[in-house]
Amino acid sequence: MDAVYAVPEPGTWMLMLLGFGAIGFAMRSRAKTRVRFQFA
Repeated sequence: MDAVYAVPEPGTWMLMLLGFGAIGFAMRSRAKTRVRFQFA
């Protein structure tokens, strides 16, 4: 009996990495634009 391993294709890996990178970039850009309240 031969073992069959499910390995994603390279295109799938690239799309997954691109998605994680886009999410990280969006979170990083939102972290810089925080609203600060000042009380006089």
